[in-house]
Amino acid sequence: MIDLESEQNIGPQGLASVTLTLRWTDGRARHEDHLHFEKFSVFHAQDSFPDGLAEHIRDMQEGESISARFAAGEITGIWDPSLSLVTSPSAFDRHFLRGLEIHPHSGRFYPRGFFHDTGGIVRQQTVPARITALDGERMSIDLNHPLSCYDLMVELHIDQLLNDPDLGAGRTSNCLDQLFFSAGLKAKLSSGEFIDFGDDDNGMGRLDPCSDDLFYQQPRFVQHLDRTALQTVNELYRRLIDDESDVLDLMASHDSHIEGISLRSLHVLGMNDDELSSNKLAATFTVHDLNHEQELPYNNECLDAVICTASVEYLTDPLAVFAEVKRVLRPTGVFIITFSNRWVPTKAIRIWKELHEFERVGMICQWMEKSGFTGLHTFSSHGMPRPEDDPYINEMQLSDPVHAVWGTKQDHSTSSKR
Repeated sequence: MIDLESEQNIGPQGLASVTLTLRWTDGRARHEDHLHFEKFSVFHAQDSFPDGLAEHIRDMQEGESISARFAAGEITGIWDPSLSLVTSPSAFDRHFLRGLEIHPHSGRFYPRGFFHDTGGIVRQQTVPARITALDGERMSIDLNHPLSCYDLMVELHIDQLLNDPDLGAGRTSNCLDQLFFSAGLKAKLSSGEFIDFGDDDNGMGRLDPCSDDLFYQQPRFVQHLDRTALQTVNELYRRLIDDESDVLDLMASHDSHIEGISLRSLHVLGMNDDELSSNKLAATFTVHDLNHEQELPYNNECLDAVICTASVEYLTDPLAVFAEVKRVLRPTGVFIITFSNRWVPTKAIRIWKELHEFERVGMICQWMEKSGFTGLHTFSSHGMPRPEDDPYINEMQLSDPVHAVWGTKQDHSTSSKR
């Protein structure tokens, strides 16, 4: 199905900033992934797009969108049983990365080069392969595209037409591959079994096991994400949280990034008194260490939404905390977790840094599923330009990526916003 909103204008030689959006579902969650390209050359890139999109790109105007639906395998390749292999666990090269010992886990993705002497794989291959089953004698590997089993909706939006004679500066190829392969890494196992992310007791340890009270003793009035990323977080919260809601910000600080919503009340819970008391939107604040005491100091079913921004990676017992979040939420209440690719290495759980960022999304989805949340959704945004006045602009040209996972205490269909 093609949906072209209006007139033509960009032309076959056009250059534009565009955003690609991928929407799909794996039966556990609905997924929405955005990838922005600041310079996109129609002339060079349209040949890499599938039929149904390519022939219409040159006819678009600024602000327009075009979308197309594709059946499973239509643009990723149909799932091929010959690419599902069974081998010995010894085929996994635990020392593929120099100086590190990597252990295989069922359900995880690894670059194909990890699997030596298997199906013609060579060490240089970085395309992901998935371990679908693993025991002491057998290891099953799926070399198919991570999205080959799913129907896909792809949308291209012309954010801005650019007047730049240098067509060579535009993105030319692999736009869809970059979006598809990463997004597919958060898919559940087709068997329905839980993925072994390595989030057991060992994986939940931290480099710095000292009390969090000491680490957070001094206030840090800083933003952990750049301004563009924080705007994305705020837009997502405004999309998902209704006016007149009672909201709790978990692991909070001086800014809850929740402007633009007419809340009934905002309650903030975190580690530093000075930071929390400086939160201008907060009705109440509570100093509370969730790694020491997971029980939340709130009554049953007293909140409409709970948010956690750029902090979930510091929880050493997330399932216990998630259970508490579910307890304090009212029916149809929503739990929203947002995060990026920046964190404090010594305080994050060990498994966090070992996972691909999209696998982290899958792990949080699984935590929510295990905790009984329903109506699961995920969101990602990559590729936006970093603000020109950002202090890290000379080191990083792109804005911090934003990932989100949310679920409701019961089916979300009763809420118009979700």
